[in-house]
Amino acid sequence: MGTGSVVIQKIHALLLWLNVFFEYSLIFRGCVAIKNASRTSRLLAAFLDTDGRNYWGGSLIMRFLGAVAGAVFAAAGWAVRVFCAANENSINKKVFDFLVKPRGEDGTGFWGFIAKTIHGCAPVRFAKWFFCEDAGNGAGDSAGNGTAIISLASIFNPKIWYMLFVLGALTVPSFLWNNMLLLASAVFFAGVFALKWVLENDRKKLSFEMISPALVLFVFFCALSIFTGYGGGDSVRVFVIFFACVVHSVIAAIVLKDKKYLQIFFLLAAVALVITALFGFFQLFAGIEIREELTDLGVSPGMSRLYSTMGNPNNDAQAWAMLLPFVLAMAITVKNDTKRLILFGAIALVVGAFALTYSRSGYVALMAGVGVFVLMSAPRLVPIGLIALVFALPFIPSAILERLFTLGQDTSSQYRFLIWEGVRRMLEDFWVQGIGMGPAAFVRIYRSYAHPLAERALHSHNTFFDILVHSGIGALLAFLAYLFRLFKRGISDHVAIADREQKIYIAAGIAALTVFVVFGVGEYVWFHPRVMLVFWVVAGIVSVRRTSDL
Repeated sequence: MGTGSVVIQKIHALLLWLNVFFEYSLIFRGCVAIKNASRTSRLLAAFLDTDGRNYWGGSLIMRFLGAVAGAVFAAAGWAVRVFCAANENSINKKVFDFLVKPRGEDGTGFWGFIAKTIHGCAPVRFAKWFFCEDAGNGAGDSAGNGTAIISLASIFNPKIWYMLFVLGALTVPSFLWNNMLLLASAVFFAGVFALKWVLENDRKKLSFEMISPALVLFVFFCALSIFTGYGGGDSVRVFVIFFACVVHSVIAAIVLKDKKYLQIFFLLAAVALVITALFGFFQLFAGIEIREELTDLGVSPGMSRLYSTMGNPNNDAQAWAMLLPFVLAMAITVKNDTKRLILFGAIALVVGAFALTYSRSGYVALMAGVGVFVLMSAPRLVPIGLIALVFALPFIPSAILERLFTLGQDTSSQYRFLIWEGVRRMLEDFWVQGIGMGPAAFVRIYRSYAHPLAERALHSHNTFFDILVHSGIGALLAFLAYLFRLFKRGISDHVAIADREQKIYIAAGIAALTVFVVFGVGEYVWFHPRVMLVFWVVAGIVSVRRTSDL
């Protein structure tokens, strides 16, 4: 199987054992009974494939949806071709060709003129070298040895647009951001890739591999909670944002399936993280207001917590912690020594900003993510890393250690425990159907169950509690099943693949999911929509079946 880690093999064996355990469970036997009954039921048989083994991929319903989608795209393709034929000699067609078709080599065309104008300037030469597939293990030169990943033609590549939007969204300051951009971008990029499919005239069967039944059930229960809950219009607003992020997950799976685009994403992630970290340092040096709602001033007097474009130190820490494993993976696998040095420098800069957020749950989550990454990519370094961590303790700034040791002692931690007590009482009445998505529903219902010392809260400060509270037990079980599927797929691919680069990329995805899970114990990670976007993009990356030839 080509893996160097006995521990990963044991984890894989444990997942297989859980599958066997599930096969003998009451739930599975109930499913088998329904399956046997479905052979005589026309309605239930629609969920089975032709040989009656699976409930999803080859079922009559999925084949019907595929046929409908194919017919729609075929009709759209015919309409596009008719329109193009009618406008073949029109002025707008000539202008479009002039703008879209770059001819940089012979110097003709609009982009050829632009290329000649900016050719040789330092920023362009550096970008060309940085986004270049390395030709060897040496340091390289400023001109860039290898094949350019991003060129002038990439300006019209929708996959590059998509990555620039996702990572560019993180760099927008909170006072300039509008959450409706998530919906608009989901509709836009879904339309772009659908149109691309039409223009390429691809008649292959549409694949629904990245859309698991657990994910569909999760979205269904979240949508159902709009009607059974108490959030009203606010629940609709939050569900729309949530569903847009799920759509982004599917788009990310399509865009980042190829190894080349995955590398571009890692490099762009490094650039985005550096920009946001520098923005945070700038605000810190300019003077960040000490906010009582973010810090217990009685335990940590005078503490000014760094935050960047998200406007909240915990939200910035969540986004940084989930993306850092991907940058680390690129820094390890890149063949050019100079690039590797730049990427490790970027990681050090972001980790420095991350430390100054003083996010205690972030510290624990990032250490867990890095631990999983090392365990999967270089298990022999685990003992060395533990020893190095012990010897590094005296060199860690005292403010960070003191902040970490206040976990569970300050009012912020105690406030969470009191909120959880109120949430526990809420769940006694709403654990089945939930109260509806969004803070409006939570505030409305929580006040009747709140502890007297914790009457004000917008969420439960626990991602899994919030899913249960907002959308009920069905949503929580479906989401846990979806998470289990992601972890299982990632670990299975990691065990089966021999290619070292692919193993490290998979390890980065599993580490990012680990960060989400650990962070989710003490924070509602999805409260900030852009952090929710980061998670669903990560989920899209992990949901793709990786092979050595990608």
